[in-house]
Amino acid sequence: MAFISLSAAVLAGGNAERMSRQDKGLLRFQNEPMAVLVGRALQPVATTVFINANRNLDAYAALGYEVIADDLHYQGKGPLCGILTCLAFAKTSHLLISPCDTPRISSEAFAKLKDASLLSPEKIHYLESVSGTHPLHAILPVESAYRALGQFLDNTQRYSVFAFYEEFGCQSVIWSDDVDLLNVNTPSDLV
Repeated sequence: MAFISLSAAVLAGGNAERMSRQDKGLLRFQNEPMAVLVGRALQPVATTVFINANRNLDAYAALGYEVIADDLHYQGKGPLCGILTCLAFAKTSHLLISPCDTPRISSEAFAKLKDASLLSPEKIHYLESVSGTHPLHAILPVESAYRALGQFLDNTQRYSVFAFYEEFGCQSVIWSDDVDLLNVNTPSDLV
């Protein structure tokens, strides 16, 4: 398997239970929607960027990105459903993903993931820092991951992103700047 091309997806399909079910990607961080900040960080690394969302689709489209909703067959299976939907939509050899609620993420972190994938294009690569693993900041080989993830979802009741990665074959990429990985989960994190 070769690394030929790269697209990227902002994952914004979650329920945001800790944010009173507000659509996190549309919430403003330093006066800009978080999905825009993440999308902007992805743009220098990928040829195309799109958003995976399940509500407020028109509001996301107004941000200037193509928007895709989760496959109904797999809804309710957490972030893996969004990842599967993005893999099905991607027209590239590899897909970079990032959650919409990490507005400080940098293009450099994504470039480091891309570099790792260029060296081992058959594996899934994800960020790891002193605060732990960040499996939703990852790069995946599209065709093989799509097939494997569909089978994984059809044959398990455990919808863990990391469990899928380990079954598929993965490798962490160390990112030393933990500030980049700020995860906005509560209203106080938006300040």
